[in-house]
Amino acid sequence: MDLPVKFPRETEVIREDVARFRALSPRERFEVPRGMLRMGDRIERMSPQAAWAKRYALEQELLAEKNTREFFKRHGY
Repeated sequence: MDLPVKFPRETEVIREDVARFRALSPRERFEVPRGMLRMGDRIERMSPQAAWAKRYALEQELLAEKNTREFFKRHGY
Protein backbone atom coordinates (compact mmCIF):
# COMPACT_ATOMS: atom_id res chain seq x y z
CA MET A 1 0.00 0.00 0.00
CA ASP A 2 1.39 3.38 -0.96
CA LEU A 3 0.45 5.87 1.74
CA PRO A 4 0.70 9.62 1.20
CA VAL A 5 2.44 9.92 4.58
CA LYS A 6 6.00 8.67 4.85
CA PHE A 7 7.10 7.40 8.25
CA PRO A 8 10.79 7.39 9.16
CA ARG A 9 12.52 4.09 9.47
CA GLU A 10 13.10 2.89 13.01
CA THR A 11 16.87 3.06 12.60
CA GLU A 12 16.64 6.72 11.56
CA VAL A 13 14.58 7.54 14.65
CA ILE A 14 17.05 5.74 16.92
CA ARG A 15 20.02 7.52 15.34
CA GLU A 16 18.35 10.89 15.83
CA ASP A 17 17.57 10.06 19.47
CA VAL A 18 21.17 8.98 20.05
CA ALA A 19 22.53 12.14 18.41
CA ARG A 20 20.27 14.32 20.58
CA PHE A 21 21.34 12.45 23.72
CA ARG A 22 25.05 12.71 22.85
CA ALA A 23 24.68 16.45 22.31
CA LEU A 24 23.57 16.91 25.93
CA SER A 25 25.94 17.94 28.69
CA PRO A 26 26.87 15.26 31.26
CA ARG A 27 24.45 16.82 33.75
CA GLU A 28 21.63 16.81 31.20
CA ARG A 29 22.41 13.18 30.33
CA PHE A 30 22.00 12.32 33.99
CA GLU A 31 18.67 14.15 34.14
CA VAL A 32 17.09 12.23 31.24
CA PRO A 33 16.68 8.84 33.00
CA ARG A 34 16.07 10.59 36.30
CA GLY A 35 13.15 12.47 34.76
CA MET A 36 11.72 9.24 33.36
CA LEU A 37 11.92 7.63 36.79
CA ARG A 38 10.17 10.62 38.38
CA MET A 39 7.42 10.46 35.76
CA GLY A 40 7.02 6.73 36.39
CA ASP A 41 6.66 7.37 40.12
CA ARG A 42 4.08 10.06 39.45
CA ILE A 43 2.04 7.82 37.16
CA GLU A 44 2.22 5.03 39.74
CA ARG A 45 0.93 7.32 42.50
CA MET A 46 -1.95 8.55 40.33
CA SER A 47 -2.97 5.15 38.99
CA PRO A 48 -6.07 3.47 40.39
CA GLN A 49 -4.32 0.17 39.54
CA ALA A 50 -1.12 0.95 41.47
CA ALA A 51 -1.48 -1.88 43.99
CA TRP A 52 -2.17 -4.41 41.23
CA ALA A 53 0.77 -3.11 39.17
CA LYS A 54 3.15 -3.45 42.13
CA ARG A 55 2.00 -7.01 42.81
CA TYR A 56 2.27 -7.90 39.13
CA ALA A 57 5.77 -6.41 38.86
CA LEU A 58 6.89 -8.34 41.93
CA GLU A 59 5.39 -11.57 40.55
CA GLN A 60 7.22 -11.02 37.25
CA GLU A 61 10.53 -10.40 39.03
CA LEU A 62 10.12 -13.56 41.10
CA LEU A 63 9.19 -15.54 38.00
CA ALA A 64 12.26 -14.23 36.14
CA GLU A 65 14.50 -15.18 39.07
CA LYS A 66 12.96 -18.66 39.21
CA ASN A 67 13.37 -19.14 35.45
CA THR A 68 16.98 -17.96 35.61
CA ARG A 69 17.79 -20.35 38.45
CA GLU A 70 16.15 -23.24 36.57
CA PHE A 71 18.04 -22.35 33.39
CA PHE A 72 21.39 -22.36 35.20
CA LYS A 73 20.51 -25.60 37.00
CA ARG A 74 19.60 -27.31 33.70
CA HIS A 75 22.87 -26.22 32.15
CA GLY A 76 25.09 -27.26 35.04
CA TYR A 77 25.89 -23.93 36.68
